[in-house]
Amino acid sequence: MSTSTGSNGGAFLPDATYTQTGATLTSPTITSPTITGTTTLGAGATMTTPTLASPVLTGDAGTGTVFSKTVLFTEDATSVTHTGTVVIPAGATLLDILVVPQVLWTDTSTRLTVGDAASANGWFTSCDLAATDLVLGERLQASNANNWGGVNGTYLTTAGRFGQQATNMIGGYCPTAYSVIGVVAVTTPSGTAGRTRMTVLWTVGQTVAPVLA
Repeated sequence: MSTSTGSNGGAFLPDATYTQTGATLTSPTITSPTITGTTTLGAGATMTTPTLASPVLTGDAGTGTVFSKTVLFTEDATSVTHTGTVVIPAGATLLDILVVPQVLWTDTSTRLTVGDAASANGWFTSCDLAATDLVLGERLQASNANNWGGVNGTYLTTAGRFGQQATNMIGGYCPTAYSVIGVVAVTTPSGTAGRTRMTVLWTVGQTVAPVLA
């Protein structure tokens, strides 16, 4: 089998595992690598299906992207309160809050509220998770008045209000870190079937300077 030569003068087999500190590969195509630590790719390099271990996005790569986190509330026949908190970083804009019933809850008195530190039900007031308010196939959606289900809180109005009118939340924009808090209250825990998902979406926009004249 023929060998190839790296820029450091060493030889390596094209089908072998190659590890070399300080080596430079020019315009390689790397398939399914596992990348850890600090990695620098040269111009023209292509990676196919990489596995990234806890990557850190910096510069423009860390902005202009929609982020989401999901809390899975799970009935456990023991707990009377399930609290899920999603923290949104300072400078972000809250885009949406979605609540989706995956499986209805056993306790007929199970209720969900969604709010924040200032108001426990600011986003959504008491919502029945066992029946009626949120059955399978439906969802609550903060950004869509058609999906409020009649349980929208004071942060959502047909006049266009979205969120607090305070220093830490202005129409969805968060000058400081902000938390969306969902709470499921169970009166008589007895089953384990219930599953409800709360997904929060936000973005940190790339900064574009206005043109002054």
